[in-house]
Amino acid sequence: MMIEKSRRIRPRQGSTTRRSSVSNIIEQLNFFIMNEVLLKPTYKEDVYAVNDIFSHGGRLVLGCSGLGGVWGDVVEQESVDCILYALENGIKTLDTAPSYNQSEIFVGKALKEWKGPKPFVSSKVGRLPAQAADDCIVDYSSESMRSSLARTLDRLQIDALDLVFLHEPHLVPLNEYDRITDDLLRFKQEGMVKMIGVGGNPTAGFRKALNQKNVFDVVSGFLGLDACNLNALKDDIPLLSQHKIAYYAASGLHMGLLGSRFKQHVQNPPNNEWITNRDVANAVKVNQIAQEIGMPLADLAMKYIFSMQQADRVVIGARTKEQTISLCNIWKQGGLSEDIFNRITDTLIGG
Repeated sequence: MMIEKSRRIRPRQGSTTRRSSVSNIIEQLNFFIMNEVLLKPTYKEDVYAVNDIFSHGGRLVLGCSGLGGVWGDVVEQESVDCILYALENGIKTLDTAPSYNQSEIFVGKALKEWKGPKPFVSSKVGRLPAQAADDCIVDYSSESMRSSLARTLDRLQIDALDLVFLHEPHLVPLNEYDRITDDLLRFKQEGMVKMIGVGGNPTAGFRKALNQKNVFDVVSGFLGLDACNLNALKDDIPLLSQHKIAYYAASGLHMGLLGSRFKQHVQNPPNNEWITNRDVANAVKVNQIAQEIGMPLADLAMKYIFSMQQADRVVIGARTKEQTISLCNIWKQGGLSEDIFNRITDTLIGG
């Protein structure tokens, strides 16, 4: 069964388009804090220690969507060189997908050139090939998922995936959940994949299904465990911990809010399902800490996730060689001191 989303998946615009001042945003944040209590993330001293659920690879995952061209044109050899540079400089885990434009092809070419230890590689099924990030067509039929997985293995030039994610759980027809998960388990039994994951934030219905059937080893959530948003600690992390399911924390810079788009989003907050006023207010406060300690906001944000116990793995993407080099350098520096980690956490939860 194929579900075609003819619309592009774009952030929904908020009801207001006027500019909000930083002070107004922070006032809204204080209101949110008074009406909601979040669990505290746990400080992780050894940021390089990996959950033993994983057979190999490292804790930092190079997200390869941007290198594949979903955010704009890229040059093939430059993308391949970025992947090789990451592997040469301490990144031992790669994540790609059929919907990341040419990403799987570029990762496959890099893997063919790579002479070092085998990295941990994940890809996805369910969402079909696309040119741009917001083009979304999904097909969870048995035939489509099997052919997609076979095509992925061919593109990557490998015999089996270390991890396959069921992509876009919010679009998965829950009335077919048993058949879909049976297919995934069959892929594992046949040796096409070694682990099974959920590629995206689970919906309430999907969480309920998770409780009923033991299938998944990993959930890759996004925008819910970073330096401006800890919402994954409310519903997802407690449930996953109960079932011993590991968590990939993706989109660590919150779609650029904690990086290159900080000023843009502060001046004109999107206030949509991806970047809320609360997220922007949190980013403003965390940026104040970054300025106090003399560290770029993006570096501080990445180090914060590195230092979080609940993030079994951290997925951060790069699109250029410069970004790849910067990511590797930050990773080599390690995490934050416990004092700075706690300051950020207290800021986010109003401690």
